[in-house]
Amino acid sequence: MAVPFFTAVFIGLLVLSFPIFLGILVATITTFEAFGPALPSMVMAQRVVEGVNIFSLIAVPLFVFAADIIARGQIGARLVALVEAMVGHITGGLAIATVMSCALFGAISGIGAAAVVSIGPIVYPSLLRQGYGAGFSAGLILSASTLSMLIPPGVAMILYSVQTSASVGTVFLAGLGAGILFTAVLAGYAYYYARRHGIMRGARASLPEIVTAARRAVWALGLPAVIFGGIYGGVFTPTEAAAAACVYAIVVECFVYRQLPISDLFKVSVASGTVIATLLILIAAGGAMTWYLTLLQVPQQISGLLDGLSPWTVLLVVNIIFLVAGMFIDPNSAIIVLAPLVYPAAMAAGIDPVHFGAVLVLNLAIGMITPPFGLNIFIGITTFKISYAKIVQSVIPFILLALITLFLATYIPISVMWPTMLQG
Repeated sequence: MAVPFFTAVFIGLLVLSFPIFLGILVATITTFEAFGPALPSMVMAQRVVEGVNIFSLIAVPLFVFAADIIARGQIGARLVALVEAMVGHITGGLAIATVMSCALFGAISGIGAAAVVSIGPIVYPSLLRQGYGAGFSAGLILSASTLSMLIPPGVAMILYSVQTSASVGTVFLAGLGAGILFTAVLAGYAYYYARRHGIMRGARASLPEIVTAARRAVWALGLPAVIFGGIYGGVFTPTEAAAAACVYAIVVECFVYRQLPISDLFKVSVASGTVIATLLILIAAGGAMTWYLTLLQVPQQISGLLDGLSPWTVLLVVNIIFLVAGMFIDPNSAIIVLAPLVYPAAMAAGIDPVHFGAVLVLNLAIGMITPPFGLNIFIGITTFKISYAKIVQSVIPFILLALITLFLATYIPISVMWPTMLQG
């Protein structure tokens, strides 16, 4: 009775529009009190605190803060200018430059929504002027921005590692493989679309113009170099890399590009603090829920239901679960709530935990652009001043492309795991 009671309370609170963290906490505490076990109530409070008492979790708020600084500065604009100078003259060049810019931005921020508001306003008018339709342009930007979830330092990747005790650095590499795969798929479609619709090419940039764009973007390119070089060069841990990213972003935006006044750092900190507090409360609630459901042997029961199935079938079931979850809740909540429940079943089926993490996060990246409640859909409505119906119509082709990418990532593991092999 405990699990049905928990499920009914949790879903009932969500239907009543309660915040997800409150739904998790209330459902967990009421089920704990109603159905035991014979433990003092203080145990639940201790589990809530333990849910955020994890050193590697410090990287999450630090990367969120760094992303907010970058979103208000010049780094995104200079990356776009450099990529456009390099590939803008080829067929579909501006669209391909948009995809590559979002990929580079992902290597800096780790948050998909930040890419929409940073890259979108810069490239959207240019895409329209060059002849790309409003639907294609919006759909391309919204889907390409999800690369920030996949390419390190993706926050969802960190949360998966925290929830499952997988190596953050190795999961980052698998996410990089998934991000490169999706980048190639989107760039290929951009080329096909431009060729089919006769989109005019941009003017070829001269060598001095490329050099100038590169010189203007050198500080922007230095940020992913600091993050990747520091982590995989053994200089610092992913958590320390997040702190370094914050310092670097502040120095570049406030003192080099001088786009962000020092006086505005407090406002950025307050905005970041709101997001961080919400996220940490959710993680704390998820920690208590995971502990109690484990006590009820729910993960073991799920493993039992999937026992005897092939790894391919287990991955199919998990993909369906996470694709549906991504339609209704944000990626971070889905990782915190669902990953600890399905992870034991995946391990019992012999699935590589790093590959599994890349597949889960790719599922949730797709959820960002999937109706009815994909987060990027609503950000796109505000950013591009397009109706909900038009945005949904625009992302449908890109959802199909993302599902193709998901199939490749799921059933051809080498397509996303190759960077981890280079590390070995």
